[in-house]
Amino acid sequence: MDRFRLFLRYLLRAMCSHYNGIQVFLFPGTIFYWLSSANLVLSFSSLVNSRIHYLPLVFFMVLFAYVCFMVLKIYSCLFEGPHSLYPHKLEEFFDHIISLHLTLFVTVIVLMIFYVLSRFMAYFYGIQLPLNKGVWFTFRGFTVLLILLYYLRSMWLYPLHNTGYSVRRRERYCLAWILRHPFAALKYTMVMIVLLISAVRLYQLIIVVALSPALSYFAAFSGIELSIVLQPVTGIGSVFLNVFLLFAAFMLSNLMFYPFIYLGQMLVKAMHPIQFKQVKYAEG
Repeated sequence: MDRFRLFLRYLLRAMCSHYNGIQVFLFPGTIFYWLSSANLVLSFSSLVNSRIHYLPLVFFMVLFAYVCFMVLKIYSCLFEGPHSLYPHKLEEFFDHIISLHLTLFVTVIVLMIFYVLSRFMAYFYGIQLPLNKGVWFTFRGFTVLLILLYYLRSMWLYPLHNTGYSVRRRERYCLAWILRHPFAALKYTMVMIVLLISAVRLYQLIIVVALSPALSYFAAFSGIELSIVLQPVTGIGSVFLNVFLLFAAFMLSNLMFYPFIYLGQMLVKAMHPIQFKQVKYAEG
């Protein structure tokens, strides 16, 4: 049982830790390669053409799945083992959850205002604002920025995790170091972002050049399709099932992306400008 729990914990870290998930929002094709293209078109067309009234439900279910993913990401980043072994981090965990919900609440309010404004302009002035594209780009930008901020913050605080400092003290120490060494801090932050984008591009390239053709050849040779098959939208049950399958494809993409993250993290941690000796000196 302990080995099974350990396996689940490692699996959770592989799918949710660090900046995992950002590759899907930067390049949505990294999730579509895991889906059956024919069934994807059929499912989307059935939703838009005959079940458009389910679209708000789909939106809120996708948002709920995203919140669950972010909660798992925060949990996997804060707790290296069972959370009962880290009671001093529980307060930080709940603070992150509250902050996440507040940020999402503000974002949803902004999207609602944009929706009302677009309808108002269309009805009274005949001006069609790009509502669908605006919502999609806002959601993508919001998710990328949120994951990136969580990742950069956690990496800057990484050398201070085992010092016993409170969250505020760790943040003050890190901020003080950044203010004393602004160019070194900027250089390290840019290195993290460049390595992140490089890992995403390399992952995308391998999927297009190697993995996707290999899956196609396997399906043609064996008659077994390994991609995830979405269902036509016929009712609420099919909506729930399709959102679950999309989330499963998202997690599968994250799992396959983790080796690239792991290699990049080895470089990022080795290059961290706040060394352990400095932290020990600050403790003294």
